[in-house]
Amino acid sequence: MEAPGLYDDWTGNVVNGADVRSLDIGAVRAARAAYRERFPDRSEESQGWDDATFLSRAGAFKRGKVTVAAMILLGKQDAGILPSSVCIRWRLLDPDGAVQDQRTFQGPMLLASSQAVSMVRNWTCPVGSGEDVRQVSAYRNSSLLEAVRNAVAHQDFALGGTVDVIERESESVTVVSRGSFPARSPESFISGPPQSKPPRNQFLVSAMAGMGVVPASGTGIRSMYVSQASRRFPMPDFDISDDRVAVRFPGIRAGAYARVLDVRDDLDLRTMMDLDRLAKLRYVPERRVRSLARRGLVEVMDGVPCIASGAGQDVLSAFVTGTDEDAVLALIDRNGSVTRGDVADILAARDPKELSPEQVRTKATNLLQSMRRRGLIGKSDGSTRSARYVRIPSGDPSEPTSDRGFALNATSNSFDPCHRPP
Repeated sequence: MEAPGLYDDWTGNVVNGADVRSLDIGAVRAARAAYRERFPDRSEESQGWDDATFLSRAGAFKRGKVTVAAMILLGKQDAGILPSSVCIRWRLLDPDGAVQDQRTFQGPMLLASSQAVSMVRNWTCPVGSGEDVRQVSAYRNSSLLEAVRNAVAHQDFALGGTVDVIERESESVTVVSRGSFPARSPESFISGPPQSKPPRNQFLVSAMAGMGVVPASGTGIRSMYVSQASRRFPMPDFDISDDRVAVRFPGIRAGAYARVLDVRDDLDLRTMMDLDRLAKLRYVPERRVRSLARRGLVEVMDGVPCIASGAGQDVLSAFVTGTDEDAVLALIDRNGSVTRGDVADILAARDPKELSPEQVRTKATNLLQSMRRRGLIGKSDGSTRSARYVRIPSGDPSEPTSDRGFALNATSNSFDPCHRPP
């Protein structure tokens, strides 16, 4: 077995002298179970396949013969084919970084990955506020397992083949692999298309997808962010260098970031990622900061943006759901009347596309004109730009009302996006 060349996919090579007997029975059974779970429509048919047929159809064998990829995932520990450096190491560190415990898992990586993740100590944390508090695990095992298996799939085996799972006691879990990362940021995988160039170890990646142990769509990184967001935890942190990729999963919820996620249930993934970056003192584009400020989520103090101390919990609750018309009518019910500027402020806060200020003003004008033509509102006084609009009594009485929303300054009638009711 020679280390891979610079452009060779070593994992697709056929291993001379190896056959099905070189594979771990337990690992093959685990692969079959993953296949049936991922592809339920083929479950019954796959029951009749022998192991060689199953692994050929899953893509782990090449022309019916054992490949390096099959040995990495399923090979017996004592087969003597792979170097001992192909393994997964778990280490437990205390808060000062001293090693408290450690274990090395060799043999089939399909089983070793599960064994390493099972060593991670887990606990539950309260999430939510008031009567909506629920207990959530600090780590989602499926996310850790996917991170470890992705590390196995994409690492550079020329650098040894060892994956490290580093657990800091009651703090975080970090998965480290060897090799470079694609020339794009991890966050770009949230919405961007999969990379166009073939991944490193393409045969191994395809075999793992074919067996159902990793998703075939290449959405592993996105699922890590979504998992943290759905549990209201800080986002994963990536540390990337020329020959090392590490992803860290925080296991602690604290501070303003946790508080805002507890009291707001209207935040999308992108907003959570922006707040996470602010909480970690990382850069957020000015345009995004302005959008967060309009929603009452961010305050700017001495030129430095920070998560709002009140979390904006009461500022937008009446105006982030329903239609734009609902929001305008709710604001009229709250304050008696609105101007085009008030409506523009609401639309800007609700805007998922981040329209320019001029586009928002145009949208506000069009919305008010449409509502006037439909008899929902009428102009009470003022010219076009400074006109105030009120409800028309003959309007639809079923339109929603609310006693919460954006606050208008009592003296100037100007909109204050960072105002929080007492």
